[in-house]
Amino acid sequence: MVKRFEVLILGGGSGGISVASRLVRVLGSGSVGIVEPSDTHFYQPLWSLVGAGQAKKEESAKPMSQVIPQGAEWIRDSVVKVLPEQNQVLLKGGDTLAYEFLVVATGLQLNWEKIPGIAGRIGQSGICSIYEYHQAERTFQMFREFQGGDAYFIMPPVPIKCAGAPQKIMYLFDDLMRQWGRRDQVRITYVTASQAIFGIPVFAQALERIRQEKNITVWFGHRLEQVDPDQRTVTFIVTSPSGLVERKTVKYDLLHVVPTQSAHQYVIESGLAHEEGDHKGWLAVDKYTLQHFRFGNIFGIGDVTGIPNAKTGAAIRKQAPGVVENILRVKKGLAPKPFYDGYSSCPLVVGIGKVILAEFGYDGKLMPTFPINPAVPRRSFWFLKKYLLPQLYWKGMLRGLA
Repeated sequence: MVKRFEVLILGGGSGGISVASRLVRVLGSGSVGIVEPSDTHFYQPLWSLVGAGQAKKEESAKPMSQVIPQGAEWIRDSVVKVLPEQNQVLLKGGDTLAYEFLVVATGLQLNWEKIPGIAGRIGQSGICSIYEYHQAERTFQMFREFQGGDAYFIMPPVPIKCAGAPQKIMYLFDDLMRQWGRRDQVRITYVTASQAIFGIPVFAQALERIRQEKNITVWFGHRLEQVDPDQRTVTFIVTSPSGLVERKTVKYDLLHVVPTQSAHQYVIESGLAHEEGDHKGWLAVDKYTLQHFRFGNIFGIGDVTGIPNAKTGAAIRKQAPGVVENILRVKKGLAPKPFYDGYSSCPLVVGIGKVILAEFGYDGKLMPTFPINPAVPRRSFWFLKKYLLPQLYWKGMLRGLA
């Protein structure tokens, strides 16, 4: 027997839970299903602070059972494939689910396997990363143990979730080294695949000044190719602004690694992804309505979407109400309403107690919430990131109230 839902949501992350909480209140108990295999829900923006000893990892995690909204049914399984013509979803456990509307909120996957030499070595051999729950805490332990040498912080090709995070942990590392009296023994290099330190010019200029003040070197056009943990070397493919390509291998003492990221394979195999262009492989939805281009009863939210925005939790906070409204509009036979302007927010931690609140939308348009210079680091925004935003997330956003 195939179980049917008015709205089936794939993914119990920020987007899936936020949309479910709103829909259950409108459609009633039993109308919404959430497919999510994980037992734990994570507030990932806190991991940059965990990696610097400024927060506990336990503060970023809650049992999934505590965030699934009452009245929604939790299907603890993984998606194998979507059959959009049949309005069905095939699950790993063998079950098939049917839907009237589908919300794809599965986020993205970390492609660690695409970095030769890294398997099984994160958290040892000088290699760390804040992009995993347990490794964020281990990163701080490795910082404490680090006595000096060459420290490299890697930024892979975009898109990735929270593109500012590889810099945030680097600036926090710099502050810790200064606090512990070791900064003179450390050479810090930011290694990015892009040709700019940040995508929005006003914030790039501010970060460039901060980088210079902190005596941090930056290498542009460097893409991580492989790591040799035994020899403690890392190899990059270097592309110059003129297009010249070469290979560079250097010795490292500390290496903070961020993998490339992509939508889950089923998005492609189900015919739901862009087939070409900058967003190839990501969910093909309209950037203003978040409705799928081919299937009008499918919507996307969050990191899985192939739209020209930054992949952050703040983006999801803006997307969730509009996705719910558009599902209800289409359900009534109305056209979906353009609502999303690309808004995203990236609290750029540039030191302990210092944050630049970067808020912007499509085409790099600045969208500051507060009437002050957005490119100035402020202590007030540190408190916003560390204390207020987590509370807004757990008590507001996930409950469909923010």
